[in-house]
Amino acid sequence: MRTTFTVVMASVLSNFAFAQVGINTASPIASLDVVAKKNDGSSAEGILPPRLTGDQIKAGDNQYSVHHAGVIVYVTAPVNLPSAKTINMTSVGMYIFDGNVWIKMMQGDGKNFLTRSAGDIKSSVLGVDHAGWYLLDGRSIATLPDGAKSTAINLGFTGNIPDATDRVLKTKKDGEILGSEGGQNYFGIDQVNLPNINLSGTINGVAQSAGSHTHSSTEGGFLLGGTTVNNTAGGYLSDGNSTVWGGIGMLGSTAPAGAHIHTVAGTATVATGGAGKSIDNRSAYLVVNTFIYLGE
Repeated sequence: MRTTFTVVMASVLSNFAFAQVGINTASPIASLDVVAKKNDGSSAEGILPPRLTGDQIKAGDNQYSVHHAGVIVYVTAPVNLPSAKTINMTSVGMYIFDGNVWIKMMQGDGKNFLTRSAGDIKSSVLGVDHAGWYLLDGRSIATLPDGAKSTAINLGFTGNIPDATDRVLKTKKDGEILGSEGGQNYFGIDQVNLPNINLSGTINGVAQSAGSHTHSSTEGGFLLGGTTVNNTAGGYLSDGNSTVWGGIGMLGSTAPAGAHIHTVAGTATVATGGAGKSIDNRSAYLVVNTFIYLGE
């Protein structure tokens, strides 16, 4: 009889171990089915997870591994000096362990847990700090609440949080420092930025009247052919000219006009007509504010 009872109990316990478990119900419909004991408001109903401070959870860091992903606790006070696993415990609330770090569980879509972690960035049309989100306006860390200040320091910010005013976000490359600022919205072009080419073109114009001129000879004069200069009407030498001995066909200067050329060398300065205005380097944009999550 004792043997029979032992076998029956073993069978019952074995079935219980592999069956669905119900609390306040004899017909559980899930691995663990908790049903309210009363529904008339005469008692508090619900599931109450373990309640610990952030420092208490931090003290147990070594107890949590990838095998504990999904563990839920309620944090009653933020952690004072966060560790890698508790860096997000900046405010009171429900937290879930993802196998590496504790993440706060937020209200949102009824079918999903919306989470946010320290250092998350978002854009918004809101204009002020809200719900643990702080405007990236370059303010001094000393002006932040204690919890947010501690989080900012743990994120590596010193002195001030970044200033995202009139800036877009850029992914980190090589040795760049997260949260650092760079680039410019406007730029100018210097001569060294212009292409190394020669420009060609044509010039058209009319010389001024002052361009009419003569050329004088430094010695003697200019010999001319087919002329009666310094000849008498009969073709004799004119003894009234001081150069009568050799002045036939000679003039001391050229006429104001004639076929001849001038070679000019020098540097010309041509105005571009520009005003040196800087070029706007920004694409078409929508104006928003940028916030960082530092906790409540």
